[in-house]
Amino acid sequence: PRVRGLAADPVAVVLATLVVRAPALDRAPRGTGVLVAPDAQVACVSDTPGDRQVHAKALTHASAKWAWLAQAAGPGRHVLRLSYAPHLAPEDDRALRATAVRDASVLLGTDLGEDQVDGFARTVWSTGLSRARPGHGERVARLRQDVDQVTGLELCGAWVAGTGLAAVVADARAAARRISTQGVPDVTE
Repeated sequence: PRVRGLAADPVAVVLATLVVRAPALDRAPRGTGVLVAPDAQVACVSDTPGDRQVHAKALTHASAKWAWLAQAAGPGRHVLRLSYAPHLAPEDDRALRATAVRDASVLLGTDLGEDQVDGFARTVWSTGLSRARPGHGERVARLRQDVDQVTGLELCGAWVAGTGLAAVVADARAAARRISTQGVPDVTE
């Protein structure tokens, strides 16, 4: 059968990863992270003048999320990953670093300074996420129905499972169970 709807519109994301010395974050003030509503205006914790709007769309407190990373970072050090839409991420690394420090301060409710940053990295995921548009759920359901017609074929990934590692892993495991019970057709004919 013809499989409809395989093309997903990718969404690029710019990640700013910070390693900071900030014992105040040991208590993980926002848990493992936060998502920022697109229209959110967040008041800055400090009295520094300038732009007070958060530009990040998400912050992951990675060392609060993963114990192995907290152990590798060491006491009082934290790994923070901020996600930006490309049009909101400064192109200059120094400017992105400063923006990430400011956004992290606001989102975590803790003043962080440039002098607390031990490491910084920019990563661009040009096809890391898929854009969910109106009708996306129905399109995925139709696609899965088409794929169900082909023995031994399954779909995996964020585009069909939803974003987030937990959703993708659970969906992939379910696909693996289905394949293991169906068997794989002989295609050597």
